Amino acid sequence: MPQAVDNVALALEQLSERLLELEHRVATLEARPVILSAASASRSEALAEPKDPCPADNPPASDTRLSATPLQRPRPPATWRGFPPVETPSGVVPILGKAVLGIAGAYLLRATTESSAVPKLPVLFVAILYACIWMVWAVRIYTVNRFAGVTYGITSALILSPLLWESTVRFQVLSPALAAAVTVAFVVLTIALAWRHDLQLIPWVATLASVVTALALIIETRELVPLTAALLAIALVTEAAACLGHRLTLRAIPALAADFAVWLLVFILASDTIPEGYHPAAGSVIATLCFLLLAIYGASIGVRSFALRQPITIFEIGQAVLAFGLASYGVLRATHGSTARPLGAFFMLFAAFCYWGASSRFTDDAQARNRRVSATWAATLLLAGTFLVFPANLQIPFLCVSAAAATIVYTRTHKLSLGMHASLYLAAATVASTLSGYAAGALTENVPGLPDWRVGIVALTAALCYGIGASTQQDQGRRRLLWVTPAAIVGFTSAALAIAAIVGLASRHFELAASTLSVIRTVVICALALAFGFLGSLQKRVELAWLAYAAVALGTLKLLVEDLRFGNAASLVVSLLFYGLILILLPRVAKHRELA
Repeated sequence: MPQAVDNVALALEQLSERLLELEHRVATLEARPVILSAASASRSEALAEPKDPCPADNPPASDTRLSATPLQRPRPPATWRGFPPVETPSGVVPILGKAVLGIAGAYLLRATTESSAVPKLPVLFVAILYACIWMVWAVRIYTVNRFAGVTYGITSALILSPLLWESTVRFQVLSPALAAAVTVAFVVLTIALAWRHDLQLIPWVATLASVVTALALIIETRELVPLTAALLAIALVTEAAACLGHRLTLRAIPALAADFAVWLLVFILASDTIPEGYHPAAGSVIATLCFLLLAIYGASIGVRSFALRQPITIFEIGQAVLAFGLASYGVLRATHGSTARPLGAFFMLFAAFCYWGASSRFTDDAQARNRRVSATWAATLLLAGTFLVFPANLQIPFLCVSAAAATIVYTRTHKLSLGMHASLYLAAATVASTLSGYAAGALTENVPGLPDWRVGIVALTAALCYGIGASTQQDQGRRRLLWVTPAAIVGFTSAALAIAAIVGLASRHFELAASTLSVIRTVVICALALAFGFLGSLQKRVELAWLAYAAVALGTLKLLVEDLRFGNAASLVVSLLFYGLILILLPRVAKHRELA
């Protein structure tokens, strides 16, 4: 018994010492400053040091040991073979479990449909409503938990897409048109729900699922018209949301899908023989769907870029080109060219709108891209409208008038795009007329007779444009390239007319041999090069000097192809003599210009 009492007393004494040691440790920790950050360090320097609970001359042993022992942060527990511990975010597993239960509910509805115990159509509508409820839940919970919102949105899409596929293809409860309407309604519902918080990921999920479902149904059911209309409707919804200020990064998905569907529609249903399994459609229906593609993206770009003055994006530029090409080709092919003039009139009206935007709407430096794109579209649309609206006899006069008008406006505004358009319209008029063939025949092949009025009007318009535009004093350096095309048209047309006149006069007195004709062409080309060089030196116009060397290059090619082939010794002497003189005189003329 006394031994037991001694043991208890010893234990109490050790416990007392241990408590005392713990008190000293707590006191040391309270007195020791803990540096958590740079800001707390600066604050701790301003604070007074706490008093030492023990005298300085006799510190306890436990305090000495604690001051020598640095505090260490707890380390995470080591795992097998050095792998870090797996930390699962809170709520991820329950969220995935709820999604799995959602898929299980969809399979339950599917099993109910297969059992034939109840009518399939009511169960189908319940299943569609079930998928929409999951989308509503996804949007509502997204602001609280993004992972849950995206997961439930994917669950909704995984419920609806296979449902529409099996209901249309396997069970044949839904028609392709009704399935297309459901896909559009699903996208509209999702964007409307996400409108308030301007969500991005959930509309991505719904739009991608709807587009993939529509394309899969197109391939399987071969119903092109209703499903193409559905894809166009989805594109319309996304573009309308973008025009109303919602930044949607998914615009390219419905755009590419609509492009593909319209191309497939035109390629299959507008052909002479429709493949088996496809239902034919009227040409007006095909043309309407093609035109809707252009109208949707044309209106979207008009609102965003012209009305709201937002910078046009690379996507919008590319999509506008694709929509323009597909719509033009599809409408003309579906209607066999009967709608060419109304379509051309629309293009010309839109060209005027683009010219207004380039000249008046986009005047700031920040709108440089919009201005250039608008001007390019204006020229393209005007050319397309010209060839669609006007008959062949009126195309050339209209293009010549357009080139002259662009030149006159350029001299007043000095906008680079207008000077480029003047040369573009002249080049188009040259191709549409017989001028290119006339000049090529006179310079290389059989010499033609007198030209028709179309050659004369293009040449006179080119001379007018060069005379008005090239005299602009502000055009220096690279801007002189604007007037290369008018000068080249005037110069080479003059050379062709000179060759035709000389050959016509000479043929009245004697028969021209091939060698004589080659000499005449060489002399005229050399005279043209010398005229270009002299006028360029006299008027200090560098574009004429460039054309002089272009004429020399043409003469070199002609010597190799024609003179050496058809010429005799006498004709080669004359041709080489004139060619050599040009090579000597032309650099001297250019040097005289530099000295002047």
